[in-house]
Formats: sequence, C-alpha cells, structure tokens
Amino acid sequence: MKHKVIQGKAGFYKFLASATNIARSSATVITILLLINILPAEAQDAFLSQHYSNSIYLNPAFAGTSHMARFSMGYRNQFPAMGSTFVNYHAAFDMPSNLLQGGLGINIMNDVLGNGTLHNLAIDGIYSYALVVNPEFTINAGFQASYVMRLLKTDGLIFPDGIDNLTGIYLGPNEEISDQTVSFPDFAVGFLGYTRTWYAGVVVHHLARPNISFSRNYREPLPRKYTIHAGLYIPIFEKRFGREAVRINPNLVVIQQGSQRQINLGAEVIRKVFFAGISTRQNIHFGLSTITIVAGYHDERMRFGYSFDFNMAKPWVSNVGNGAHEIAFIYRFEYKTKSNKKFKAIKCPKI
Repeated sequence: MKHKVIQGKAGFYKFLASATNIARSSATVITILLLINILPAEAQDAFLSQHYSNSIYLNPAFAGTSHMARFSMGYRNQFPAMGSTFVNYHAAFDMPSNLLQGGLGINIMNDVLGNGTLHNLAIDGIYSYALVVNPEFTINAGFQASYVMRLLKTDGLIFPDGIDNLTGIYLGPNEEISDQTVSFPDFAVGFLGYTRTWYAGVVVHHLARPNISFSRNYREPLPRKYTIHAGLYIPIFEKRFGREAVRINPNLVVIQQGSQRQINLGAEVIRKVFFAGISTRQNIHFGLSTITIVAGYHDERMRFGYSFDFNMAKPWVSNVGNGAHEIAFIYRFEYKTKSNKKFKAIKCPKI
C-alpha cells in the first residue's frame, strides 16, 4: 500500500514537471511568435532614457550642431532581472561640414531581444543642412538613409511539435529550422530650430514603412514614428561675481508610433562638472509608467552619465530587477575654422 502511494506521488510529480515544461515551452513559443510578427503585434523602435546622449538617433537634424566632431556610445539593459532579455548597444559620430553647409553623421545601433534570439541591427547615414536665419537663430533640416538587418536565431528555441505530451521532454522539432534574416532600407527626416537659450524639433522615422516580417506570405509594415522635442537652457548667475553658477535644462520629448504614445518630461541641473536630473515617462494608456534618475560628469569635451528607470506601472514589483540600466558617453573633439575661431556648441539637455 505504501509502495502504491509512493508511486502515485512520483507520478504526480512527473506530471507536474511535464506540465511545467510544456507551460514554459508554450510561453517561449508565444514570445518567439511575437518576435517574428506572426501575431498582429506592433513593432516599436528602441528607446533611450537619456535621449540626448545620442542626439542624432533622436533627430538627424542634430548632426553638426555641436560645431565639433562628436563621438557617442551607450548601453541599455531593460529588465535586468531577466538577464539580457532586452539589451541595446549604440555608437554614433557626427561633425560639422562647411563645404556642405551643415553636418554629417553615422549611427550604428544593435537592439537585442530574447537573450540574443532576435537582433535588430541598423546603420544610419545622416546629412543635415543648416540655414542661418540670423546670428541668433538657426534652422536645420536632417535627412537619414538607413540599412536595417533583422536576424532571428533558432538555436535553443522550443516548439510545441517537439514536446512529448506524456513526459514533457523536448525531443526537438519535426523538421530542421534554420536562422531567419531579413534586410531593408529605411528613411527619416527631421527639422530643428535653435538659439543659445532654447531649441525645438520634429522628426518622422520610417517614411516608407518597410516590411519587417520574416515570412514572404505575411506583411508587417513598421509603423512611422513621430517625435516632437523641445528644451530650454536656463543659466543662473552668482550675484557677487556675475558668472554662471548653475544651469537648468528642462526638456520635453513626445513619441508616437502606431497606437503607442509616450510623453517624457525631464530636467537636469549642472553644477560645475557634475550633473543630476530626473524625468518622467507617461504612456497614453497606462499613465505614469517610469521615473528616471540620471547623474554623471560633464565638461566642455566629455560627458559620462548613468541612469536608472524605476518601473511605476507595477510598483509592487522589484524596481531593481524590472527597471533599466543605461550608460552613455560623449566626447567632443576640438574643431576650428580656417580663421582659427572656435565654434560654440548648442547646449542641449542630455536626459
């Protein structure tokens, strides 16, 4: 009798393990289906909390506005508790061009999803034209042409037809499935107006709405992304010496892509060579979703910033593991005109 009970318990635990394996496998399959766009899910662009750490990714019209050659790079890890589920790497370079009356830039970004299962690699070539309306006000028009490659790696994926229904053991797919790759061109245009104390711009990405589906029998056009952004530069001077003591940089970024809309409000304070700031991100459907804290080092040549996103949509979930770490680095190279006069850079918020 005792032997039968033990067998019953063993069978129950075996069944429970099988059910767990199947549930995990099903979740994996659903995730992969969403990634390859078999299900009607809207694709979204990679998001950076430190918008201006890679300003030409935000708006191609920023190319050359630093009036110095500028290099930037960054890393973002979304939901670190899940490992490397949503990781982004990016690097950019831009510089002014007197010959072309504007600026040139290149941006490389790799957005990695599902612990390396899906890679979205984009290489952007950028040209901006600068129209000097008067000595205090300039308008830039930026044009971007991109080559995008999406890679789906099938190694390690679990599909329902390879699961033994009795044991829950994965035996492998019924047929060999190879990695999937799709590539396409993409285009964007942006406009930017700025003075020494404020700036504002508008951008449209994915003008041609390219097809991002891996299937030849299914079309999934990438929704256009519309961005409006603006900011102020507010200096506060010391009363006794009349020199700048603190800078305050409030800014706004509104992003609309498909049915998703984000409203980002932020401000940073710069004191000598250190800065700190806070921003909020609101989703039109869920209200306040994220609070971002940023801090770092800043001077005329270099900037290094670290930020963390606190998940406010689910405050009962651990923020440390379900937020986002982001690191950004910028370096500006000295640039002089033929008359040996240095340009002065536009002072933009960096959140």
